[in-house]
Amino acid sequence: MANFAGLNSITLNPGDELPPLASGRMRLYNMRFCPFAHRSVLYISKKKLPVEVINVNLKEKPDWFVQRNPLGKVPMIEHDGKVVFESLIVNEYLDELYPETAILPTDPYERAQQKILVERLSSVQAAFFAFILNKDDDYTQAIESMEKALANAESLLFDDFYGGKTTGYADFAVWPIFERFPTITLNPKIGVKEFPGAKHPKLSAYIERMKQQPEVKAVMKPVELYEKFRQGYLVEKNPDYNLGI
Repeated sequence: MANFAGLNSITLNPGDELPPLASGRMRLYNMRFCPFAHRSVLYISKKKLPVEVINVNLKEKPDWFVQRNPLGKVPMIEHDGKVVFESLIVNEYLDELYPETAILPTDPYERAQQKILVERLSSVQAAFFAFILNKDDDYTQAIESMEKALANAESLLFDDFYGGKTTGYADFAVWPIFERFPTITLNPKIGVKEFPGAKHPKLSAYIERMKQQPEVKAVMKPVELYEKFRQGYLVEKNPDYNLGI
């Protein structure tokens, strides 16, 4: 996307020099496969904000990254000597900084409802990580958790998007997990052949709609790439942060 400089740039490691940040420019510290950083990438994509991106090794973090962010997590934005991190905080901050492209509603009640939706959809994230972090070949509990989470997500979808007629704050919070969830269909040991499956027609239609949104399409990755990164990160313990570049 034109507004991102370096979204798929080579990941920086300990010992790599951090390029200087020009005055008035905004920088996003990112990890290309992180679902939480993906929330802010989507937000920036929707708002069309000009940013430069620094991709960071999160297993072995550069000193300059930890100095700016003691938690050592992405996303983080930096501008004019200010640093803000944590995905939902970053997204809300960007709306306050650039209200002309605000994604959160201005009405306090509607704004609160979007934040409540993020909380109510958090079971989708928990269900996904139950698969990712499963240590044996028995996925029965993970599948049960997924079905409950998907039924809940289906029941909360009252319009085209969780944000209403257009993509909103809650959509960008949950979509990174929905984009990655189909990786479970690539593992024959799990036994899930399709996602989200015929039992969830509203969710199936929603996922297809989301894939067609310009801000989503612009930063999307193939499911196979996510699975390859997961294998490297969790199984081989040697992640390739530059996969697909």
